[in-house]
Amino acid sequence: MTPSPDPPPLGVALVGAGRWAAVHRANLPRAGARLVGVATGSDASRARVEHEWDVFATTDVAALLERPEVEAVVIASPNDLHAAQACAALEAGKHVLVEKPMAIDVASAERVERAAAQSDRVFAVGLEMRVFTLFERVKALLDQGALGTPVHLALDLFRRPHRAGSGGWKHDPTRRGSSVLEEPIHYLDLARWYLGEIDSLRAWAVSRPGREALREQLDVRLESERGAVANVTRSVAAGGHAVDLRLVGERGALRATWRGRMDVDPTPAVRLEVHDAAGSRLLPVSAATGHAHDVWRQTAAFVRSVREGVPPPATARDGVVSVALSLAVDRALERGTPVTLDAVWS
Repeated sequence: MTPSPDPPPLGVALVGAGRWAAVHRANLPRAGARLVGVATGSDASRARVEHEWDVFATTDVAALLERPEVEAVVIASPNDLHAAQACAALEAGKHVLVEKPMAIDVASAERVERAAAQSDRVFAVGLEMRVFTLFERVKALLDQGALGTPVHLALDLFRRPHRAGSGGWKHDPTRRGSSVLEEPIHYLDLARWYLGEIDSLRAWAVSRPGREALREQLDVRLESERGAVANVTRSVAAGGHAVDLRLVGERGALRATWRGRMDVDPTPAVRLEVHDAAGSRLLPVSAATGHAHDVWRQTAAFVRSVREGVPPPATARDGVVSVALSLAVDRALERGTPVTLDAVWS
């Protein structure tokens, strides 16, 4: 039997042309997609993209969405634009992968979710740590029952300060939204992915003088509906980029660590150790994991969803809940008391 030919690459347009859009651009060919257009935020950016990327570029998102070669859209623009651009792309009949956060408030996130449900297009959210091979391996161990029912999770991020983004938008709360939406959202999502739905949380934050709005040191304690507890901590007052994950189950425990000079370090130090009735041992895990290596896997999963109809790693519902969790942290910080997730939906 003659094997079926591979389908042609999916025609993907990028909305956004900054640092993270460039990461997506670099990963499209490996994921079975090709770049067919870019929407930028300024004429200067449009000219740069056309010259350096050799692709059609425009400052008019609607014009980009009208082009027939655009089958799908990856939205990597500033946070405050995500919801409106995602809805516009869905209404134009395009498949959508939107970077986190899906929106900067719960009502907007739910509006996007409704638009996705009413369309016949694939909708995915860029909670990409779900496809990082290190964290995916942890999830597989949990699903296999290797540790028993999870009891406690500790997730710690210790890194250098964030970049300001083009035009400094990441330091503008009206554009970025809550600072929790910028990176802690990934670790809150991992906690939910590992432990199940979150029932309530508490939060604390301190910063060096003059940096209070950045919440440089953030501590969040989450309780799952199943009774497990997670502590998610983050510091952006350090150097390099280090993630430490510790998970205890009823029958065992594990520790996963990732160390690099920066988030896209191509040569990180990676380690995964398991402790159970059989003793302590290191599990083989590729050092080629993290932002520099795994973003293509998220795009490939998105392309597979388009081609085969399978769910993406993070759905619209995951996008809504990740926004709700992040904003619940804000509410807990303001109140100084525990907050249930029900309070965020009201």
